[in-house]
Parts: sequence; C-alpha cells; structure tokens
Amino acid sequence: MIRKREPRWQSAAERARVAAELIEEAESLTETSTIASPADVARAGLPPPITAELPVAALPADSESAAGASDPTVAPTLDDLLDADPDNVALLVRRARALATAAHYSAARRDYEHALRHEPAHGEALTGLGVLLSRKGLWAEAVPRLRQAAEVDPARAAAWYYLGEALNHLDDLDGARSAYERAVELEPSNAKALYGLGIVLDRLNRPDEATRMYRRSREATGR
Repeated sequence: MIRKREPRWQSAAERARVAAELIEEAESLTETSTIASPADVARAGLPPPITAELPVAALPADSESAAGASDPTVAPTLDDLLDADPDNVALLVRRARALATAAHYSAARRDYEHALRHEPAHGEALTGLGVLLSRKGLWAEAVPRLRQAAEVDPARAAAWYYLGEALNHLDDLDGARSAYERAVELEPSNAKALYGLGIVLDRLNRPDEATRMYRRSREATGR
C-alpha cells in the first residue's frame, strides 16, 4: 500500500507565506465586484480599471430614472441639472470639460458651442473649444477661438499657450513666439510653454535663445 506523503514545509516563514496566500485567495472569492482592485492589478499585471465618465447615451434613460427613483439620496448628475436648466453656461462648460477628458469630442464641442451662444465672451468655454479643435488638428478653426479667449481673459495662461501651439502649426512663427512669451510671463514655470517657445526660436534661427528656453523647461520639470 502506497502512503500519501504529507507536504513538508521548508520553514515557518514558508508556512506563513502559503497561509497568507490561501487567506487572500479565499477573500477574493467573496468579492462581489468584477473590477480588479489595485492589489489585483499589481499582482496579476492587469490593466487598470477604466474610470472615464461615459456620456448619457451610454445608459438607457429608463435605467437612470429607475436608479434615481429607488434611492432618493442620490445626488443629481450634470445631465439631470441640465435637463432642468439646459442653458446654464457654467453647467454646460463643466459637462463639456468632462466629456473632453473622456475623449467624447463631438459631444463636448456641442456643449461648448451651446454655452458660447448664450455667453460669447466666456473665457473658459472659448479656451476649451480652442483646445478641443486643436486636439482634432483643426488649427485654423482653433486660432480665432483661442485668440478671443486671450483677449477677453488676458490673464489665462492656457489660452496663450494653446494659441502659440496652433500658430506654430500654421507656421505663424512670430505670432506663436508672442503667444508663448505671454504664457511664460504669466506662468514662468510652465514647462510646456518654455519648450514650445524654444521650438519656435529654433525655427526662427535663434539657437542660443532656444537653448536657454529648453534649459528652463528642463529645470521647470525638475530634470
């Protein structure tokens, strides 16, 4: 008769390690969520869970209303607020920003343009729309929006930076240099603006000045 050998542990530390793994595995079986936790991600090499907010169309309207009805303590979403006040510029800009962050550019553009129909000189909406157009490579369309943003809100460094980016892509080097310089005046440690200014100075055959901008950009990022 062949006797089954009991496993032989190498040490107390090995026993403790195996016990911890068994406990961890048992706990994982009781999890109700199907989304990997940070510990699961680190252990299994999985990609991180998606946290981007989806547009309203991704969920059926019935399911949203049912969820809200079942729990009166649920805070209203931006969509709910805009359903009640569809021309609220601040809410439109907030939702456009969230949609753009999640790469829903068409929906974001609609919200920005809706906001600007009611408040044409809204600096944040102008800048957001200009940035959105730039991301789609529509540089010529982005320039007037960004230029207007810089005019109505001259202290907005982002408007000047993205204006410099758009003008540089359109080969308006003098305009790009001026815009980048204004962004740097407002935010001396803006590494992207410093680097963009260096590129434009290089293109203008001013290598010594370009080198100084590159150096400042590296210093601003702590490199």
